[in-house]
Amino acid sequence: MPSYIRVKLKPKEEDRLLAGHPWVYANEVDKFPKSLSPGALVEVVTAKGSPVGRGVASPFSKILVRLLTRGFDRDLDESLVAGRVAGALRLRGGLAEKYQTNGLRLLFGEGDGLPGVIADAFGGENAVVSCFSAGLKPFLPVIVRALQEGGYRHIYEKSVGETCQKEGLAEFQGWLTEPGTLPMVFTEGKAKFRATPEQGQKTGFYLDFREARRRVAELSRGKALLDAFCYTGAASIRAVLGGAADVLAMDSSQGALDEALENARLNGVEGKIHFEKGDSFHAFKELKKGGRMFDGILLDPPPLAKSAHDLPAGRTAFKRLLGQSLDMLNPGGFLVAASCSHHFPWTVLEGATREAVEESGRSFRLMERLTQPQDHPIHLSIPETEYLRVLVLMEING
Repeated sequence: MPSYIRVKLKPKEEDRLLAGHPWVYANEVDKFPKSLSPGALVEVVTAKGSPVGRGVASPFSKILVRLLTRGFDRDLDESLVAGRVAGALRLRGGLAEKYQTNGLRLLFGEGDGLPGVIADAFGGENAVVSCFSAGLKPFLPVIVRALQEGGYRHIYEKSVGETCQKEGLAEFQGWLTEPGTLPMVFTEGKAKFRATPEQGQKTGFYLDFREARRRVAELSRGKALLDAFCYTGAASIRAVLGGAADVLAMDSSQGALDEALENARLNGVEGKIHFEKGDSFHAFKELKKGGRMFDGILLDPPPLAKSAHDLPAGRTAFKRLLGQSLDMLNPGGFLVAASCSHHFPWTVLEGATREAVEESGRSFRLMERLTQPQDHPIHLSIPETEYLRVLVLMEING
């Protein structure tokens, strides 16, 4: 049986944790050993000594402990972690067929009971795993074995960035198993895409925007589309394959545009998309001066509120983008506006959108709200697991 180090909370700090949230912040803790090491197994108790749960320690992080159990009935061992991975894979049974893709998120951190760990599948046997928890890093070999038992032979790790630094983790990227082929090629609907974990953002591709890309493709049939923050071109490519008449795809990163062109070539549509380097926060003015108009516009900017402190400025920037977009939208057109930040709630997104529409003097219907697909499960007790919010607007004719 594993041994546990006891961590005691300050008074009245237990409610959120007892409700199921797994993060224990350092400033919520009354006592813990100064010698606490990354990955140490801990038992968290209330100020009165009642059980809260068992978890793993990240002593260099603001999140001191990530809980893996509620109460003390389960031991933290390899079988628990392997079982969480197996359960996550079972949860995704049938989703490849539902979404017509072999690119799926296999592990979604807190949403799958493995805080700080994500894994994405790209193609039949390829997966990319990232670990952003010093506490769960010692369990990474167990996670990899469980993914291999699920059929993913070639597993690449990409654990890099600011979060690693905050956790006191050494950055690493490279193969953990028998190497596969890079880039990893996978399908989504009629499209083929390259995932490039060694150089791309996140694990190499944004799988979470899948349903929004499908909807944009449906709406763009026979129309002119502006994909304002195109990154590696996935939405633009799906739009062209769905019958879009003309697509302008913009991004501020030349590296992303180079990869977008490779994706377009992979699908044989490189001549049907005009890729243009430009920061949409500034380029919209030039497009408007040039008289450019579009039947549909996709706005999926980078996170505009990485913290609650950023929200007011992020809301202002988002509203400005919306207003500039509406100036370039043909009568009867559609607008798809997205936010990928947990700190940008529906109320703020819809409020900024409503104000921009009212100031434009035009009338729009909110056709639907979209969020992340089922392979990015939302945990009701962990608000941070819901982060992608998409509004689909259509102008009312007459």
